[in-house]
Amino acid sequence: MTAKNELKRLYAERRFGAVEGLLREDHALLPETKALFGEGDADSVTALLQVVGRVGFDYPDEALPLADTIIGLMGNTDPFVRMDAAQAFATLFAQDRASAVRGMPALHGLLDDANPLVRGDAAQAIGNIGFYYPDLVEREAGRLLVILDEGDDDDEREAVAHSLGKIGATNPELLKEIFPRLVRALEKTREASCGGILLAFGTAGLHYPDLVRKYIPKLIDYLQAENEDTVRYAVLAIGNIASSHPELVAEAAPHLERVGEFSDPDLRVNARMALSMLKPGS
Repeated sequence: MTAKNELKRLYAERRFGAVEGLLREDHALLPETKALFGEGDADSVTALLQVVGRVGFDYPDEALPLADTIIGLMGNTDPFVRMDAAQAFATLFAQDRASAVRGMPALHGLLDDANPLVRGDAAQAIGNIGFYYPDLVEREAGRLLVILDEGDDDDEREAVAHSLGKIGATNPELLKEIFPRLVRALEKTREASCGGILLAFGTAGLHYPDLVRKYIPKLIDYLQAENEDTVRYAVLAIGNIASSHPELVAEAAPHLERVGEFSDPDLRVNARMALSMLKPGS
């Protein structure tokens, strides 16, 4: 049996772990998954999108022929397919300008999707593209700001703020302009869903320390949050500010030391990196 036929058989049998193993063993098969997306139910398509996203992240050149197929799936009738298509597109094609140009109209359309989870994933994808190509997302930035101001879903606001933070990392003037709106969004967002907003705060503080100065105590308070992801983003935000203005967040040092005792290894590393900027040699 040829590798192509084996791929088709495994997909039909819904053996997605085996599909991923085969694609990793022979990543030249990645373009062959294009035909599979037209077969099977929505659950199979979403599973394949996730597999392709993981494998294609490691083999981006082989994934490039799938761009137009994944763009087409953003218009699928199933919201979970739309979500996973947006996620896969963000993972695989944000750095490829030609693919990003072709995908932006579909992502723009998803910002008005009826499902807030789809809108959030579209926003994340737009942020990934905007980090590399701010000029491609100028029209979308305005729509993201409307969602930030008027959206009533915490997770969606977090995704939008995260996206704006990514765009602002290479276009800091945007963050200066929208900072008051980030403050308002943080005030009305529950602790467990504010990570993206905290990250945007950190990016703003990197470039405009006076903007965030009076909010530093609040940012430090998030280091003691019950939700570990919130702590993670607070650590990243403080580390971002500390990289250029360590004096601004010096009082975070004892809290970062406690975070350094968490069980999550990535969180410990990030806390220690931030701490090293505040206490060289620590």
